Amino acid sequence: MKKIRFFALLLMFVLMISLAGCSGSGKKTIGIIQFGSHGSLNNCYDGVIKGLEENGINLDDYDVEYVNSNFDAGVSQTQANNLVNKKAAVIIAIATPSAVAAANAAADSGIPVVYCAVTDASVMENYTNVTGSSDIPDFSKQLEVVTGFMGRNNLKIGVLYSTEESSSPVQVESLKEAAKAYDGMEILDSAVADITTIDTKTNELIDRGVDCFVNLLDNTVVGKLETNILPITNEKKIPVFGSEIEQVKVGCAASASIEYINVGKDSGKAAAQILSGKATSEIPVSRTTEPNNYYNSKVCESLGLTVPSDISLNDTAE
Repeated sequence: MKKIRFFALLLMFVLMISLAGCSGSGKKTIGIIQFGSHGSLNNCYDGVIKGLEENGINLDDYDVEYVNSNFDAGVSQTQANNLVNKKAAVIIAIATPSAVAAANAAADSGIPVVYCAVTDASVMENYTNVTGSSDIPDFSKQLEVVTGFMGRNNLKIGVLYSTEESSSPVQVESLKEAAKAYDGMEILDSAVADITTIDTKTNELIDRGVDCFVNLLDNTVVGKLETNILPITNEKKIPVFGSEIEQVKVGCAASASIEYINVGKDSGKAAAQILSGKATSEIPVSRTTEPNNYYNSKVCESLGLTVPSDISLNDTAE
């Protein structure tokens, strides 16, 4: 009887090992956590899928479990825990809060994590079995676009950022450093504790006399750009300069824009390499920094902005 019990337990253990990373269908699970929905993160997701497919992964052979955290870091953590419990073959996390949640959840599991669009990649350096793609804005080039429209000197630029996103204060400091190249330029920043304070903080910066706003790569703020920020700034005829093309499409005046499809592709490629047997430690973090310049001619016309002739710009207006 003891031998029978022993072999039964051994069989169960073997079955558990063989099913690691598999769903009820018998297929391995690819988990994708997207922190929230706005243009750049949606482009990241599309890029991830393309990156997987272009690097030899037939998604029909996997259960792709996609979840969206709706800009709630606590939800990201729950979603990451669920994917770890399901023994996903790889977890792809889009944006910093989801990436941190996934790395924490998978820390003792051996499950590889691939992050996407983490601006300050140093926040991921203390985790093992993690790699991904980093989106690093070039604020010097962003300010070249801003001053091309607004003039070079004595500008007051408003910046909103979320206290829940660890990379945002780093971006604020980088923007302030880039602003030192211009006479009299001031960066007036305001921290947003949660989305309910965005309207108030926007109006506060306007009352402080800002000439324009510059958006960071801050998902909480960008998620409320179209519904909350732009209606206020447009009424006051104050331009907002975005951090990527999708923000320009929905109403920002212009931007030096990182291409987020490519950021997503880099993460998809890394995940494909892991699924094909490559160790995470052998896959370097990719970094996207070089921007393309875009403007929205309809927005510029409504705000009375003259499009500079000495900067190469692509029009996003349809």
